[in-house]
Amino acid sequence: MRMPIGKKNLFIRASSGFIIGPVVVFSYLWYPTLLGLVTTIVMMASYEFIKMSNPKLCRKFRLFIAFLLGITSMVYGFSLEAEYSGILPFEAEFIFVIGFLLISLITIVRLKDINEAKELLSSSTFSLIYIAFFLSSNYLTQINYGAGMAILALTSVWAYDSFAYIFGLTFGKHKISPTYSPKKSWEGLFGGIFGTFLYIIIYDFFREIFGLHTLIDLEYVAAFAIMVGIVDTIGDLTESIFKRFYNVKDSSGILPGHGGMLDRIDGLLLVVPIWYFMLRLFWI
Repeated sequence: MRMPIGKKNLFIRASSGFIIGPVVVFSYLWYPTLLGLVTTIVMMASYEFIKMSNPKLCRKFRLFIAFLLGITSMVYGFSLEAEYSGILPFEAEFIFVIGFLLISLITIVRLKDINEAKELLSSSTFSLIYIAFFLSSNYLTQINYGAGMAILALTSVWAYDSFAYIFGLTFGKHKISPTYSPKKSWEGLFGGIFGTFLYIIIYDFFREIFGLHTLIDLEYVAAFAIMVGIVDTIGDLTESIFKRFYNVKDSSGILPGHGGMLDRIDGLLLVVPIWYFMLRLFWI
């Protein structure tokens, strides 16, 4: 008997997740490996976005711009360490200004067609902020709150995506945004938030078993779970706007069952900086 398409896709998603997930999580345990992970993801996701929005641009040039965006994220990570150590004479975020200047200079020198130049500047600048800067918020959480909190932020998004997918596939009837994502349902959203709430509690429970301090008091768990559900959904719908505009189904096919790297992190890109903001807001 053939497996239904929805369940088959769920199986593929789960299988690839079990393979990739542990590698990603373990990368968070040591700051240098986190730098390498974020840099790699920024390069891959930026390349996908630039390719999607600039399909006629030379492949080598797209790769070079994506490489530059990744390096900007890496230098920012090292600069944060230097800033917190008191040896950096300026705020680390200024690195992204330098990154933009370099991209603009390269575009001016390399491209003579005004339309190509405008499109590249638009997509690369958006990638610099939307992908490189937002994802680099992982560094802030890691440095200020430790690997445990950074891993919780990451895996909470995974938990939400998994529960939302299962609840949506099983009970989904009322669509959130038929225009941009016909498969997303309110049932999936609420089921995902509920699952994320349970996941955060379980995560802290196991930390206590192993003698580690809890990360988030119970009164904040609901706030974080609701935030993850809403912000992750906004991130997913944001990317859907671009994919529909450029008439592509996935940003690429590099991750079986998930599409491209940008497809996999579209919600994470917005959740990570908001997670850090809420930690600061609640004085956790």
